[in-house]
Amino acid sequence: MFVFIAIGLITAVITIGLGYWSYLLGKRNKTNLIGSIIPAGYFIVRVIFAVVLCEGSQELITSLAGNLAITIIFVGLFAWGKQRASKGRKKA
Repeated sequence: MFVFIAIGLITAVITIGLGYWSYLLGKRNKTNLIGSIIPAGYFIVRVIFAVVLCEGSQELITSLAGNLAITIIFVGLFAWGKQRASKGRKKA
């Protein structure tokens, strides 16, 4: 039980950290290619984990849907950072 909680907490910290990093990359006005590396990498790794750890097709579909939602959030954070960076430049 402790192992599952520890893995969940580590995954949550990594996910939040990658989301913040994606936002910072957008805010630094990096290219869209850089902004797509974090979400794509995260999605691929989580899909591999889902395929390896899931026992049924319903669990696999649920896990993939969750991974896709988090990936979309990462892309949104990057876009939000880019938008905030462009607003900051227009004011200056």
